[in-house]
Amino acid sequence: MNPRSTVGWAARLGLIAAACALAGCSAAGGALPNPFATPPTPQQQAANIDPMLQAAGFTALPAATPQQTTELKSLPPLQMSSYIDANGATHYWMADPDSCNCLFHGNEAAYQRYENIKLENQVAERDRQAMEAQQMQQQQMMMGPGLFGPPGFGFGSGFGGFGGGFGGFGFGGPGIAIPF
Repeated sequence: MNPRSTVGWAARLGLIAAACALAGCSAAGGALPNPFATPPTPQQQAANIDPMLQAAGFTALPAATPQQTTELKSLPPLQMSSYIDANGATHYWMADPDSCNCLFHGNEAAYQRYENIKLENQVAERDRQAMEAQQMQQQQMMMGPGLFGPPGFGFGSGFGGFGGGFGGFGFGGPGIAIPF
Protein backbone atom coordinates (compact mmCIF):
# COMPACT_ATOMS: atom_id res chain seq x y z
CA MET A 1 0.00 0.00 0.00
CA ASN A 2 1.23 3.46 -0.83
CA PRO A 3 2.30 5.19 2.45
CA ARG A 4 1.21 8.52 1.04
CA SER A 5 -2.37 7.34 0.51
CA THR A 6 -2.43 5.78 3.99
CA VAL A 7 -1.43 9.08 5.57
CA GLY A 8 -4.04 10.87 3.44
CA TRP A 9 -6.86 8.58 4.50
CA ALA A 10 -5.80 8.71 8.15
CA ALA A 11 -5.72 12.51 8.03
CA ARG A 12 -9.13 12.68 6.32
CA LEU A 13 -10.64 10.27 8.81
CA GLY A 14 -9.23 12.31 11.70
CA LEU A 15 -10.57 15.56 10.24
CA ILE A 16 -14.01 14.05 9.62
CA ALA A 17 -14.12 12.70 13.18
CA ALA A 18 -13.13 16.11 14.52
CA ALA A 19 -15.75 17.82 12.37
CA CYS A 20 -18.44 15.45 13.59
CA ALA A 21 -17.41 15.92 17.20
CA LEU A 22 -17.47 19.70 16.87
CA ALA A 23 -20.74 19.67 14.94
CA GLY A 24 -22.42 17.36 17.45
CA CYS A 25 -22.93 14.33 15.21
CA SER A 26 -23.98 11.00 16.65
CA ALA A 27 -24.99 7.64 15.31
CA ALA A 28 -28.29 7.84 17.17
CA GLY A 29 -29.26 11.03 15.38
CA GLY A 30 -29.17 13.21 18.48
CA ALA A 31 -26.73 15.95 19.22
CA LEU A 32 -23.82 15.42 21.54
CA PRO A 33 -22.97 18.38 23.72
CA ASN A 34 -19.76 20.15 22.83
CA PRO A 35 -17.40 19.41 25.73
CA PHE A 36 -15.47 22.62 25.03
CA ALA A 37 -18.50 24.93 25.03
CA THR A 38 -19.42 26.81 28.16
CA PRO A 39 -22.98 26.19 29.28
CA PRO A 40 -25.38 29.02 28.46
CA THR A 41 -26.24 31.46 31.20
CA PRO A 42 -29.87 31.83 32.29
CA GLN A 43 -29.99 35.10 30.36
CA GLN A 44 -28.73 33.36 27.19
CA GLN A 45 -31.29 30.58 27.64
CA ALA A 46 -34.04 33.14 28.14
CA ALA A 47 -32.90 35.03 25.02
CA ASN A 48 -33.63 31.83 23.07
CA ILE A 49 -36.81 30.74 24.85
CA ASP A 50 -38.67 34.03 25.47
CA PRO A 51 -39.13 34.94 21.77
CA MET A 52 -40.43 31.43 21.03
CA LEU A 53 -42.98 31.71 23.85
CA GLN A 54 -44.14 35.12 22.63
CA ALA A 55 -44.36 33.92 19.02
CA ALA A 56 -46.42 30.95 20.19
CA GLY A 57 -48.95 33.21 21.91
CA PHE A 58 -47.83 33.09 25.53
CA THR A 59 -48.49 36.26 27.51
CA ALA A 60 -45.69 37.76 29.60
CA LEU A 61 -46.97 38.72 33.04
CA PRO A 62 -44.30 40.91 34.72
CA ALA A 63 -43.80 40.79 38.47
CA ALA A 64 -45.11 44.19 39.58
CA THR A 65 -44.59 44.02 43.34
CA PRO A 66 -41.71 42.89 45.56
CA GLN A 67 -43.88 39.98 46.77
CA GLN A 68 -44.49 38.84 43.16
CA THR A 69 -40.76 39.09 42.43
CA THR A 70 -40.01 36.93 45.49
CA GLU A 71 -42.63 34.37 44.44
CA LEU A 72 -41.33 34.40 40.84
CA LYS A 73 -37.76 33.72 42.03
CA SER A 74 -39.01 30.75 44.07
CA LEU A 75 -40.33 29.02 40.90
CA PRO A 76 -38.13 26.76 38.75
CA PRO A 77 -36.67 29.05 36.07
CA LEU A 78 -37.26 28.36 32.37
CA GLN A 79 -39.10 25.10 32.96
CA MET A 80 -42.51 24.53 31.42
CA SER A 81 -45.20 23.65 33.95
CA SER A 82 -48.96 23.34 33.77
CA TYR A 83 -52.11 23.37 35.84
CA ILE A 84 -55.74 22.52 35.21
CA ASP A 85 -58.32 25.18 36.07
CA ALA A 86 -61.77 24.63 37.59
CA ASN A 87 -63.29 24.20 34.10
CA GLY A 88 -60.83 21.41 33.21
CA ALA A 89 -58.76 23.54 30.80
CA THR A 90 -54.99 23.07 30.89
CA HIS A 91 -52.85 26.18 31.24
CA TYR A 92 -49.09 26.33 30.78
CA TRP A 93 -46.60 28.64 32.40
CA MET A 94 -42.86 29.30 32.55
CA ALA A 95 -41.04 31.55 35.01
CA ASP A 96 -38.24 33.83 33.77
CA PRO A 97 -36.93 35.60 36.88
CA ASP A 98 -33.50 36.36 35.40
CA SER A 99 -34.27 38.06 32.09
CA CYS A 100 -37.75 39.59 31.91
CA ASN A 101 -38.71 39.15 35.58
CA CYS A 102 -41.99 37.72 34.37
CA LEU A 103 -44.17 34.64 34.18
CA PHE A 104 -45.23 33.45 30.72
CA HIS A 105 -48.78 32.07 30.58
CA GLY A 106 -50.51 30.29 27.73
CA ASN A 107 -53.29 27.87 26.83
CA GLU A 108 -53.09 24.45 25.14
CA ALA A 109 -52.94 25.96 21.63
CA ALA A 110 -50.07 28.28 22.62
CA TYR A 111 -48.23 25.35 24.17
CA GLN A 112 -48.61 23.27 20.99
CA ARG A 113 -47.33 26.18 18.87
CA TYR A 114 -44.38 26.57 21.25
CA GLU A 115 -43.51 22.87 20.93
CA ASN A 116 -43.70 23.14 17.12
CA ILE A 117 -41.47 26.23 17.07
CA LYS A 118 -39.00 24.52 19.40
CA LEU A 119 -38.91 21.43 17.16
CA GLU A 120 -38.46 23.55 14.01
CA ASN A 121 -35.54 25.38 15.68
CA GLN A 122 -33.92 22.07 16.66
CA VAL A 123 -34.23 20.75 13.10
CA ALA A 124 -32.84 24.01 11.69
CA GLU A 125 -29.88 23.88 14.10
CA ARG A 126 -29.18 20.24 13.22
CA ASP A 127 -29.34 21.12 9.50
CA ARG A 128 -26.99 24.08 10.05
CA GLN A 129 -24.50 21.87 11.88
CA ALA A 130 -24.67 19.21 9.17
CA MET A 131 -24.10 21.82 6.48
CA GLU A 132 -21.09 23.24 8.36
CA ALA A 133 -19.64 19.74 8.73
CA GLN A 134 -20.19 19.07 5.03
CA GLN A 135 -18.52 22.36 4.09
CA MET A 136 -15.58 21.54 6.33
CA GLN A 137 -15.29 18.10 4.75
CA GLN A 138 -15.41 19.59 1.24
CA GLN A 139 -12.71 22.10 2.14
CA GLN A 140 -10.54 19.30 3.51
CA MET A 141 -11.08 17.22 0.37
CA MET A 142 -10.10 20.18 -1.81
CA MET A 143 -6.89 20.49 0.17
CA GLY A 144 -6.10 16.88 -0.69
CA PRO A 145 -4.79 14.02 1.38
CA GLY A 146 -2.48 14.58 4.25
CA LEU A 147 -1.64 17.90 5.75
CA PHE A 148 0.54 19.17 2.91
CA GLY A 149 -1.72 19.71 -0.07
CA PRO A 150 -3.05 17.90 -3.11
CA PRO A 151 -1.17 14.92 -4.55
CA GLY A 152 1.42 15.59 -7.22
CA PHE A 153 2.43 18.93 -5.83
CA GLY A 154 5.50 19.18 -3.71
CA PHE A 155 9.23 18.81 -3.85
CA GLY A 156 10.76 16.66 -6.53
CA SER A 157 12.80 16.89 -9.64
CA GLY A 158 9.84 17.72 -11.83
CA PHE A 159 8.73 16.10 -15.03
CA GLY A 160 11.71 15.44 -17.28
CA GLY A 161 14.09 17.46 -15.12
CA PHE A 162 17.78 16.75 -14.69
CA GLY A 163 17.14 13.54 -12.80
CA GLY A 164 14.65 12.35 -15.37
CA GLY A 165 12.16 11.71 -12.58
CA PHE A 166 8.46 12.28 -12.31
CA GLY A 167 7.80 14.34 -9.18
CA GLY A 168 5.77 17.20 -7.95
CA PHE A 169 6.13 20.86 -8.71
CA GLY A 170 6.33 23.22 -5.85
CA PHE A 171 3.08 23.67 -3.90
CA GLY A 172 2.48 21.34 -1.02
CA GLY A 173 2.68 17.63 -0.50
CA PRO A 174 5.83 15.63 -0.85
CA GLY A 175 6.53 14.78 -4.47
CA ILE A 176 8.15 11.46 -5.22
CA ALA A 177 10.91 11.36 -7.82
CA ILE A 178 10.83 8.09 -9.73
CA PRO A 179 13.65 7.82 -12.26
CA PHE A 180 12.81 6.10 -15.54
